[in-house]
Amino acid sequence: MPGNEPAYRSSIRRRLICWAFRTTLATAALCAWLSAGCASLSTDLSLYIPTVEGLPEVYDDRSWATVLRENVNDGVVDYEHLASHARPLQVYLQLIARVGPVSTPTPFAEPGDRVSYYANAYNAGVLAAVLYEKVPPTMYPVGRSTLDRRYRLRVDGRTMLLADLRAAAREASDGDARIEFALCGAARGSAPLSNQPLRGPMLERQLEALARSATSQPHLVQIDHEAQRLLVGLPIAEQREAFLAYHSRTTTATPATLLGTLLQLAEGTRREWLNTAVGYREGVIPFKRALNGRQ
Repeated sequence: MPGNEPAYRSSIRRRLICWAFRTTLATAALCAWLSAGCASLSTDLSLYIPTVEGLPEVYDDRSWATVLRENVNDGVVDYEHLASHARPLQVYLQLIARVGPVSTPTPFAEPGDRVSYYANAYNAGVLAAVLYEKVPPTMYPVGRSTLDRRYRLRVDGRTMLLADLRAAAREASDGDARIEFALCGAARGSAPLSNQPLRGPMLERQLEALARSATSQPHLVQIDHEAQRLLVGLPIAEQREAFLAYHSRTTTATPATLLGTLLQLAEGTRREWLNTAVGYREGVIPFKRALNGRQ
């Protein structure tokens, strides 16, 4: 009816707005339900950490440094030794349960301090998860949810999934994709675990060194000359866009390419080697699920 066309259109607009609003609410409710479901189905590792007396009043990563120094060699973890010498890990986990950027913000005034805190907390939580599972052959059994969503931990006065800690480290890094090389997922296909804690004042140098090392890891970067393919591991492939954005922001290269990013991160002979892959297609290296422990 032409005479009622404006009213008709107005009615349609109202219906569309109402539908969009209901859809938004339903989506938000679904996301909240899924998030709550992940948390309720996950294991709270904090319940299994023995109480330790005499903890420091402020953040102190010396116990975490002891864990790494005594149990990590070239990215491989001696879980047997860690299981029988777990007190330093227990001290660190109980400490970060109550101190952090939210609860005690003063020691975390600089962005690097916050990045280091969340990355260290994530890695400590992963080690705790491996010990909780009695050091299995893999933390990635077929048919189970991802490692990051199976476990949660008390950190900075609140309970967080490992996935939340990983996300917090990424957010605090403000787009520095090199943080991916500091987050170890307890598998031979993940970034190797460093034997040094991340520390704010040294963070730039540490991330630079971790990135250089990552480009030399066969499970993270390979070149297949026969198939003319540049192959990268899952930690790089899953965050490909973040690496490209980092490359664009820190260089004048346009458009950013994955090869260009790797060339930026590598050095010396490794950079020369990567240059042999100019024009190659990209591919993904199959993820090595085996535990990053001693064989």
